[in-house]
Amino acid sequence: MFVALRRCLMVMILIALLAGCAAPAPTPLALPTELPTSTPVPPTATPLPTNTPTSAPTNTPSPTATPRPTDTPLPTNTPKPAPTKTVTPKPTNTKSAAAPVSSGGSLSSKPSTLSNSIEQSFNAALGIIGLLDQMTGGGGVELCAPLIEKYKSVHNAPTYDVNGQNYETQQAYATYRNGISLLDSQGSQIVSCGQNGGALGKLDIGVIYKRVTKAVDAFGQARDWALRAVTISADSPLIDSVRRVQTAISQIGLAYQRAGSSTQECDPFINEYNVLMNAPTYNVSAEPANVQNAYGLYRQGIELALSKASSVVDMCNRGGGTLGLLDYGTSLPVLKQAQSLLIQALSLLSQ
Repeated sequence: MFVALRRCLMVMILIALLAGCAAPAPTPLALPTELPTSTPVPPTATPLPTNTPTSAPTNTPSPTATPRPTDTPLPTNTPKPAPTKTVTPKPTNTKSAAAPVSSGGSLSSKPSTLSNSIEQSFNAALGIIGLLDQMTGGGGVELCAPLIEKYKSVHNAPTYDVNGQNYETQQAYATYRNGISLLDSQGSQIVSCGQNGGALGKLDIGVIYKRVTKAVDAFGQARDWALRAVTISADSPLIDSVRRVQTAISQIGLAYQRAGSSTQECDPFINEYNVLMNAPTYNVSAEPANVQNAYGLYRQGIELALSKASSVVDMCNRGGGTLGLLDYGTSLPVLKQAQSLLIQALSLLSQ
């Protein structure tokens, strides 16, 4: 029995030894630790997406290259300011030209002719505007003396007796005196220039400027009326006839704009139409080329204006009325073209 027990113990010891030798078998559990090492393998595939952004930047240079053609015109534009630098001397010339404007252009107080006084008033008023512009641009008290001189010359403008004169002459004189009154309404402010040791203030300049501008308009209207008062004939100089015809066409254009408002518009219109119809002709075959060319433009302007004025004549002969939109729209451009021809004629005659 003891032997049996001993064998049993030996068997158990053997089993225990076998079990002890089998214990290291769990070490294969380290296999799971190798599995995590295999997991980094898939992340190594992630660099593949990282390659896709690198391809995207390679495309971005192509759009950045497209703005460059748009930038290339800019250099071509940058040289353009250079001419503006060459133009800058012109303002210096305008300042130097302002001196003669401020010293001249005054109106003589001695009567000569109404037309001359109107022209001088017109130029003096323009000179006042030029001096006000210089004050606005920073000019000082040195501008006060010529400003006051010009105003006083207009204030002392000569008077004329137009009783018994034609309607146009009376209208010319009335608008001429109206322009003088407009300037006189600001006379006290103009004369005060320099009394406080400086030029006029901006507020005063603004008010005076508006009145002087209206005076310029009045003198311009007076000049038109004075031109309409002139009668031309074959004995008149060609330049006088051109000016009178130009005024007639201008008045016909205004009549077109007012056509149909009342039958009262017909009388002044017919008067100007008759000026065109009776405009003198000249023999310029022996004259210089500029005179011959001017005469040709003069006759072309007359024919153009007459071709469109006939519709208003017909309307007036019927006792007045309203021009159709088509006639109105097609006639005004032709009248402007006729005016342009006469302007060219005057330019040639002034050579």
